[in-house]
Amino acid sequence: MTKTKLVILIISSSLFLGGYNYSPDNSFKTAFPTRDFLHMEGIRVSHVMENSSDSLSDNKIVELQDEKGLTIWFARYFHKDICITGICRMVKLWIFWDGVGNYLGIQLDEKDPLTKSDHSPFESQDYIRLDEILADTVSILKELQYEDLVVEDTLQLSVDDKSEKKLFEVDGYSSATLPSLKEYVIKDAVFTCYTLWHTVYGETKVRIDDLLNDKVDSRYIDKLLNGSENQKLFALEMVRRNNSFVFEFDSQLLPLIASQNKHISKKTLSVVTPHYLSSSESQLRFIELMDNSLPETKYEIIYKLQLIDNISNDAIILLIDKYITGKISVGGLNQILKIISKQMVTNKNILNNNEIESRLVQLSKHSDPYTANLTKNFLKSIR
Repeated sequence: MTKTKLVILIISSSLFLGGYNYSPDNSFKTAFPTRDFLHMEGIRVSHVMENSSDSLSDNKIVELQDEKGLTIWFARYFHKDICITGICRMVKLWIFWDGVGNYLGIQLDEKDPLTKSDHSPFESQDYIRLDEILADTVSILKELQYEDLVVEDTLQLSVDDKSEKKLFEVDGYSSATLPSLKEYVIKDAVFTCYTLWHTVYGETKVRIDDLLNDKVDSRYIDKLLNGSENQKLFALEMVRRNNSFVFEFDSQLLPLIASQNKHISKKTLSVVTPHYLSSSESQLRFIELMDNSLPETKYEIIYKLQLIDNISNDAIILLIDKYITGKISVGGLNQILKIISKQMVTNKNILNNNEIESRLVQLSKHSDPYTANLTKNFLKSIR
């Protein structure tokens, strides 16, 4: 990829980019989200958008970095034509993406609120709904063309109620919005939703992904893993996209599975692949994490192990011991027995292992009736 010129700007008390002057004092009246992204502290880096198809918008992507060089957000200022009639009001706003390129939010000047087809400004609930629409990466809007949004006035909608008919007469003066879209868009703002969604996931997003791919290396991942909660989540997403980092950073990644933060724990589990768990050593380390994990994480650890073709005898013994010592609930025992059953398909002699057999016999005599009966029935089924 062609390297573009980077211009580093230290944040000052005011920011003027792309002809847009944000006034935070009264932003709560119309701007959504209310968080003032543009005045967050950090170092701003400007990336030129070469050969952009959007000639009206600013030709720069602004990146906000912290003192370690980690990305806080990316942003671009847009000046967009919403409808082809030429009658609709132009939209002026900033769109923000987070440190891994996901949609983060929008920011507007109080003088340029978003408006509907009747030129009435968006209300607070409209901004909330718009934020949900723009965050939906699999929106129905993805597959639609501009002409799919409308039907000609000459076509009769199969709607009897006049108020319902009015609902579909949005965003246009010679056409009406398709009824099937109403749950996916904002009333009287169909073209606004469509245009902004495609702006969020268009050429700017592609360029941001390229910028991220260029900066992701071992040093950058290490910085993220030693950063804040959000930065750890960013790192885990990058590792998920490039699993070669799992082996390099396993000593830092694995402990995060036992995090009491369910978001971090769940994200870390997503980067652990069957390939990583192919060795007995990795399996044992993985199982040991159960001791301090959240209850739901313990089950996820077992479910991950069920995906492995070859679980070592030592790992099976350790799993059974975790149950015997109360580290796993009774529901987990059934899942452990499923792992043993799967392994017996390729290893018929698994029950010839004295340690595994003795532990299963011990469980078949357990004081808890469910444990004893479950294990007895299992032993009968495999002998």
